[in-house]
Amino acid sequence: MNLRLLGPSLALWHLDKHRSVPWWTGLMVSAGVGGVVGVLIVFVAALLSGQILDASFWRPGLLPSALLGVAIALLTHGAFRLLERRLPAVQLQQLNEGTARGSLLVFIGIPTVCSVLGLVIVDTLLMSFRLGLPVPPRVPSKGTLITFLFCGAGFAGLSLWRLRSQLRAQKTRSQLTQAQLRLLQAQIEPHFLFNTLANVQGLIDYEPAQAKHMLDAFTDYLRASLRQMRAEDVSLSQELALVQNYLAVMHCRMGERLKSRVDVAPELLDARLPPLLLQPLVENALHHGLEPQLQGGLLQIRARPQDDGLVVEIEDDGIGLAGSRQRPRQGHGMALQNIRERLLAFYGPGASLVLTDGAGGRGTCVRLVLQRRRPLGRTDGG
Repeated sequence: MNLRLLGPSLALWHLDKHRSVPWWTGLMVSAGVGGVVGVLIVFVAALLSGQILDASFWRPGLLPSALLGVAIALLTHGAFRLLERRLPAVQLQQLNEGTARGSLLVFIGIPTVCSVLGLVIVDTLLMSFRLGLPVPPRVPSKGTLITFLFCGAGFAGLSLWRLRSQLRAQKTRSQLTQAQLRLLQAQIEPHFLFNTLANVQGLIDYEPAQAKHMLDAFTDYLRASLRQMRAEDVSLSQELALVQNYLAVMHCRMGERLKSRVDVAPELLDARLPPLLLQPLVENALHHGLEPQLQGGLLQIRARPQDDGLVVEIEDDGIGLAGSRQRPRQGHGMALQNIRERLLAFYGPGASLVLTDGAGGRGTCVRLVLQRRRPLGRTDGG
């Protein structure tokens, strides 16, 4: 379950480096939630004791309970916002997903500590106002202790539920990603496999050296592709190596009609991607953009850092989006939708795939906006 669908109140238990609402809005929401929780605790206590209509039961406990709920919520809100300022986005994401070692400590330990601090602060303030002067902390009243226990247990229970939900969601996303990856492979491989083998067969009698070169390149591509199919994620350098193997096969087929250029900053090569992300986009660019063009053209792959992630662009100077739509066989369909769904499963809503016209109105540019992720473990499939 996505906690954000339950409303802004549960955003208190979500760590986000870049929030879409002002800080004061989050503060007001947290205070409101805490106050409501405190009042509800008194209401439940009155209901269970049969004194729901007895004002003398409500009056002494309502204000302390509401103030304690507000204090605990504000302290927890402040602690989480401090974590957001101090920790990188990748670590925050792992804490949210429950995969980091400190997830339990953060989402249960922080509300518990803040509950104790809120109890001491509120009880001290109430005593100070009663006596008209500052006093040291004392033993809290029975009603305040009950409110504290309910608030602490409620916040800790909500945090534990949140972690369990996130772990289940992560497992579901992983299974969905694997299923989508296999579906994508089933869509990509057959026509590429048959076309390549047909080209090899056609070259064997007339250009055996070229046929051997194409077969070697295709074997390297299949080997790299099979390794990536068993991985949960791969590095950008591994994905580019697979693309280079694919382009080697296509260079054999298209000859001088195909030119390619890769421009990637070295510091981005360790960035993690879902496997087989770029190859189908490169294949689309060639099949729907450059191959239909008599003179072929240039394919460019660029990657640059952006905020806490990176932007990858695959651009060709082929027939363009309008020209592709006019061809008998329509392109940019299921494969692109599949990739968008895999991006959502792998990164969340922060990732995107957009198609635009290329530079100068020629060709097509596919722009991927991705977030940074650390390695998920051993991903070579060996």
